Amino acid sequence: MRSSRPRTPDPDAQTAAPDVDAPTRSDPLLRALSDRFGGPAGQRIRPSGGREPGSQDAVAHRRSAVTWVLIALTLAGVLLSLLHMGHCRAEGWGGVAVYHHGCYSDVAALYSGRELDSTPWAPFRGDMWFEYPVLTGLLASLAAVVTQAIAGLFPTGPTPEQTPLLNYWGERESLLYWDVSFVMTAAAWVVLVLAVMKAAGRRPWDAAIVAIAPPIVLTAGINWDMWPAAALALAILAHLRGRHLTAGVLIGVGTAFKIYPLFMLGAVFVLAVRTVLGRDTGRAHGPGQGHTARAEVGLPEFLRTLLGAVGAWLVVNVPAMLISFQAWGQFYEFSDERGAGNSSLWHVWSILAGDRGWAVPDAQFISTWSFLLFLFACVGVLALGLAAPRRPRMVQLLLLIVAAFILVNKVYSPQFVIWLLPLLALAAPRWRDVLIWSVVEVLHFWAIWMHLAARVGEYESQHVMGEAVFVLAVVAHMAVTLYVMGVVVRDILRPQYRESLAL
Repeated sequence: MRSSRPRTPDPDAQTAAPDVDAPTRSDPLLRALSDRFGGPAGQRIRPSGGREPGSQDAVAHRRSAVTWVLIALTLAGVLLSLLHMGHCRAEGWGGVAVYHHGCYSDVAALYSGRELDSTPWAPFRGDMWFEYPVLTGLLASLAAVVTQAIAGLFPTGPTPEQTPLLNYWGERESLLYWDVSFVMTAAAWVVLVLAVMKAAGRRPWDAAIVAIAPPIVLTAGINWDMWPAAALALAILAHLRGRHLTAGVLIGVGTAFKIYPLFMLGAVFVLAVRTVLGRDTGRAHGPGQGHTARAEVGLPEFLRTLLGAVGAWLVVNVPAMLISFQAWGQFYEFSDERGAGNSSLWHVWSILAGDRGWAVPDAQFISTWSFLLFLFACVGVLALGLAAPRRPRMVQLLLLIVAAFILVNKVYSPQFVIWLLPLLALAAPRWRDVLIWSVVEVLHFWAIWMHLAARVGEYESQHVMGEAVFVLAVVAHMAVTLYVMGVVVRDILRPQYRESLAL
């Protein structure tokens, strides 16, 4: 008979709760705000369609209702994001006005800038340039193919003057390309929210943070970052359910979009080391996750996750290498050679150094120290995970790793908020902290665009933000990221604090 290892509670999986958590009861901020709208949900509330409260049917009914409300909120976020991009959709993505209206998009800029308008499969040709990983290149190419197929359905007029009257999209292919890409982004957005809802256990309403938070609404249309975020959220969900090989496959897929889903392997590794060292003597703490208990995360579970990630990454990347190794390597070449990017620690350093006549760090210096600082941060997360009195949740460790990468990376693009927001909803689901973070990130969003407008345009000072304001906004972004990391560190070292808040 096959022997099996004793099953202990997963750090991310709490004992199943009888019902869905009511945020107006459990979250201090929402509880206080609810006083203006009738107060928090009462103990006798029965939103279960007449079913017996606490019964399986009642819980299923409530979860179904939450699902549809979250989908509606996500679609509302999609529409708000579309409205936010209204100026650029009407006037095009050229000129300085795209910065003043905050509607700049890499997607639209790359359509012609990387020759996707003439060569849809340009990301896979070595004689062209596309500085993104394989699956992002595939998304860009598929969107280009669909765009040109739709534009080709419209007739061409007998004279050049008549063509624009008949072929609307033919004259606006960059707009059509952005629209096609945004429809794909909207689909990934819905998947992301539903994955966060499932991963949040009995706190599914925390997924509303991902559905409608202002930072994600403002940045959804900039790039393709919703796709790796969705893949990572699905990997987290698979991990919570004990499907470690599936989680690894999803990590590999996510890494083929953007690099940061790879960091989940580091979080799982920390948990595996704790198990090997015998540090897991007590049940883990968390924000009311309601998944069935799974086996502890030890070395075999980590190896299965690693195997899935490596296998999936190879399946996706090897064909691209065979098609054109030169095209495949452009992302890694660009990442290695680029200097200080906008809104990074290194960008602020370069601005201050330039103003004061100091030496400006070069690309090699930035590459070396960015890597070393991130390595030190990862060692710190490992030490924290081993020192914690109880076993941390994997997503808490993951948030710390991703946030550290964001702080020391060569560039901080506005859409990187999409990387952190789902992790915030799962690892630090206190709405006050999310609100603080969101306010600062929205400030940074406008500061970076006004900074770029001042650099490329000729506007009087009252129409742009000064460089000092931009630097302060970047510093504020770094400070609020450190604040969120501090909240998570406190929860890991003092789990009783969050338990006292019923979170």
